[in-house]
Amino acid sequence: MAHKIVKIALVGAGHVAQIAHLPAYHKHPDVDLVAIVEEDPVRRGKLKKAYGFKRGYEDFTRMLEREEIDGVDICTPNYLHAPMAIAALRSGRHVLCEKPLARNATEAKNMVDTAKDSGKMLMVAMNNRFREDVDILRTFVKRGELGSVQLVKVGWQRIARDWQERQWFTDQRMAGGGALLDLGVPLMDLAIWIAGLRKPTRVTCNAYGRTGKRGVEDSAVATVNFAGGACLVLEVTWNLLEPKDRSYLEIHGTRGGANLHPLKIHKAMHGHLVNVTPTLDAKRHYYQESYQAEINHFIECIQKKKKPRTTGRDAWSVLKILDAMYESESAGKEVTFAS
Repeated sequence: MAHKIVKIALVGAGHVAQIAHLPAYHKHPDVDLVAIVEEDPVRRGKLKKAYGFKRGYEDFTRMLEREEIDGVDICTPNYLHAPMAIAALRSGRHVLCEKPLARNATEAKNMVDTAKDSGKMLMVAMNNRFREDVDILRTFVKRGELGSVQLVKVGWQRIARDWQERQWFTDQRMAGGGALLDLGVPLMDLAIWIAGLRKPTRVTCNAYGRTGKRGVEDSAVATVNFAGGACLVLEVTWNLLEPKDRSYLEIHGTRGGANLHPLKIHKAMHGHLVNVTPTLDAKRHYYQESYQAEINHFIECIQKKKKPRTTGRDAWSVLKILDAMYESESAGKEVTFAS
């Protein structure tokens, strides 16, 4: 039985669109790339030709009015996520939006509410949820193989570089935040999803490196406590003064522990610590593969009217925690969540 051909418009043709979204759509047999929206005429023309888009637009609103499409993929700067997603949802189109979903929880809630009112899907591009090694670790946790989760440590440290190449990226009004929002959102989403953490109770945060009136932080450290006693420690920076980037995700439970980068799982069994890590294909690149799996899932959800694995509501919940982190950092004290 032939699958429905899904007509897609892509908005914003920057780095993530070029290295991840467009190649994945191009490989999918059920995708018709109808329209590309991009301000830069040279980039728009090159990508239109390279990927076979039928038409190119500078204006997003005009594209929505003119084209018959099923889904809109939003890869624009953060400040455009909410207005563009809301407009697309209200026009009757499904939406895939790059992370962070919005600059703050208020914008995210408006997007989630619009999706509910329109009856259309709002999926967030949290590609790490589509990694096979992540699925394995999450299954171990869900089955109780590591016991009760007590501590989750997660971090992403990127080497220092000139972030001015994207002017909006370090402008508070346009980006919404710095390293804490940019790196913290996908880390928090992944850690909470894998470890099954629920109901944050209190947050503390310290941030560093702001410059200028509208500058954003380049580094931050935060602690989040959850109902039941679990604690999450987050560490992010754009300013690592070392030769290469570092990232980690550790889970410590009452019966075992795990590390995601690379995947290692250990359990306490009969008085001994036993390596129970499943054998993985060393030749595969699970992070790169996750982008194709993410786009495949978006198309399948449109075709079969399925709920996406990465919902707008999940992203809204994470952004509420991030808002509390910024509040804690600004006030210089712990922030508690209403019970």
